[in-house]
Amino acid sequence: METRTKIVCTIGPSVRSYEKILELIDAGMNCARLNFSHGTHDEHREVIFSLKKAREERKIPLCIMLDTKGPEIRVGLLKEGQVPLKEKQRILLVGQEREGDAQRISIMPSSALESLEVGMRVLFDDGYIISVVVEVTKEGVVVEVQNNGVLKNRKGVNLPDTKVNLPAMTEQDRLDLAFGVEMDVDLIAASFIRSAEHVLEIKRYLIEQGKSDILVMAKIESREGVDHFDSIVQAADGIMVARGDLGVELPLEEVPHLQKMMIRKCYLVNKPVITATQMLESMINNPRPTRAEASDVANAIYDSTSAVMLSGETAAGKYPIEAVKIMRRIVKEAERDFSYRDFFHVQSRQPFRDISISVAVATVSTAYNAGAKAIFVLTNSGLSSRILARFRPSMPILALSPKLKTYHQLALNWGVIPVPSTFAKNEREALEIIGAYAKKIQEVQEGDLIVLSAGTPFGVSGSTNLMLVENIGDVAVRGQPGFGSLIHGQIKIVHSPEEEKEENLIRRIVVITRCDPSLFSLLRQVGGIILQNIPQDTDSEKYALELAKRYNIPMIYRAEAALKFLKDDRSVTLDPEKGIVCNGSKKAVKNG
Repeated sequence: METRTKIVCTIGPSVRSYEKILELIDAGMNCARLNFSHGTHDEHREVIFSLKKAREERKIPLCIMLDTKGPEIRVGLLKEGQVPLKEKQRILLVGQEREGDAQRISIMPSSALESLEVGMRVLFDDGYIISVVVEVTKEGVVVEVQNNGVLKNRKGVNLPDTKVNLPAMTEQDRLDLAFGVEMDVDLIAASFIRSAEHVLEIKRYLIEQGKSDILVMAKIESREGVDHFDSIVQAADGIMVARGDLGVELPLEEVPHLQKMMIRKCYLVNKPVITATQMLESMINNPRPTRAEASDVANAIYDSTSAVMLSGETAAGKYPIEAVKIMRRIVKEAERDFSYRDFFHVQSRQPFRDISISVAVATVSTAYNAGAKAIFVLTNSGLSSRILARFRPSMPILALSPKLKTYHQLALNWGVIPVPSTFAKNEREALEIIGAYAKKIQEVQEGDLIVLSAGTPFGVSGSTNLMLVENIGDVAVRGQPGFGSLIHGQIKIVHSPEEEKEENLIRRIVVITRCDPSLFSLLRQVGGIILQNIPQDTDSEKYALELAKRYNIPMIYRAEAALKFLKDDRSVTLDPEKGIVCNGSKKAVKNG
């Protein structure tokens, strides 16, 4: 797989065209974010149509995210679109909608001004312009500017020293959510979430609209959101660590440890988490990021974030495609350095009462111990794959769901490769479907061991209670890896070595039940050796290995039931590296 950590790209003027969207997908985009703080419904409708067409053309899962404007505080319209502000300049902030100037500026919503007192800070434009309240009058709130700057239309306002009583959804949010329902988006990123009730209010609205399958991700952007994080993460389907407003509302030095805390609490409750804002900010204007930005992305990977996000870099930047490519390269390099087994060892040590989580622990543990190349999972809602992703296994998680919506939503989940939605009647049929797709994309090859996690009754959400260990393909016999490389040939059962002639065994794949030096001359020209011995017969294993190395003969041992399932003259493939025998002639496919 390309990367385990997923990449979210914001769609804006720089990448609105269908051709640019295809380029973003090819560069590594897994989730497309539409920022409803900007643009009209007609513009967003056109983009969503393009995204859906592009994901069909590329035949890939792509999560479409609607990021709400939320109950944000912004300045109103300004004369000539901007106003220069100077240090110690005093401005009157008012709640009436009117064109602002250097003396008077509108703040929306007007209720934001009600909680301000003398001495409190009012921050404009992501905190780049700082002011302090010096007087509260009947007309409005007077602030004194603390540094020079240029304030532009509709820029954001932060009030870090007070709690603002704003609703979970504004009227505009309701219109935007209704539009999202109409367009059948996959995910809502809810802005300025400050309590679990805010999340539930949005979910109730989606249920009323008959769209309970649209996920709701809570954006944490304020002190209140941090204070209520434990309840918010339980109510939401995921979290976005929105470091822009968070770094304005809270002291900057708190953001790194809050980021780590939120990421950790998300994977502990099986929820995806996006690390967002200013990850490669300098690439809005420059073809390369700073070293600090590269380290920022890598550290989010080491924190075990599910996804990293590009905002202005792709929406309005000069180098949007390059930003995604560089982001992917940084992610891949950091993932090479991630200690997957150590992470699993720490996370799996705690006791689990939940059956689905216990099965997930057993699945990942078995995958490591058995040397599995992949984990297959059958999931209805996506929960089973999210539980597996919690433990950050080094092998890919291939997830099959009968629901197209789940297929696209899983594109955002760490380490998960969604399998094109196909209905499977049972786990055996699903195993064949996932196996065929995994071979097609070269995540596994013929004979590879995989671990399958599923639930009975089949197709019921939250019922994961089954684990299977299987080989890919038509495996006739399993044994232990021995010596040599893959070979095709015909079977010859050697019941009585003393009655066999060497010329009858040349290039045949022989099945024997014991081995000692007296057989070396008889077997020196065979094509392969399958030793069916009991584990206690270590002498036969030792001599068979010696014979194989001396004459360069592919060999496996402890091939249980080989005499039962293999017959003379059957065409088979012996794979000593995997310790298996497959029916027919199989080709080894190298992982790309």
